[in-house]
Amino acid sequence: MDFCPIRGDGRGMPTIAKKLDRAESRRQQRYTTPAFDLIVECEMFRAVDWSAGGVHLDGVCEGAAVGTAVEGWITLPEASYALAFSGEVLRTDEATGHTVLRFDDIDVEVAEFLAKAAARRLH
Repeated sequence: MDFCPIRGDGRGMPTIAKKLDRAESRRQQRYTTPAFDLIVECEMFRAVDWSAGGVHLDGVCEGAAVGTAVEGWITLPEASYALAFSGEVLRTDEATGHTVLRFDDIDVEVAEFLAKAAARRLH
């Protein structure tokens, strides 16, 4: 017979604390496809992954410290148009050579562009 500790209300006590998973606490789903091209402060990057809230870049934004406001353009590879955005550098990892940006102000058309890209990925 297994022993199950009981609290006063009759429910079993938890025996293992659940570890916080950052992926579960995200506000927006992260996607790896489609891979966007981005121009940030006159440098070209490819998105490692992205969400409606920001983007993980495949390079380091030179001269842009954490907290720096940035402006840029986002597009699909081989597309003939790009859409403007503004954001902030959340972190830079010199070891991996990656930068993470948070979108500050995205126009309705950029939000729709990202939503359509996410919807296409799901089909």
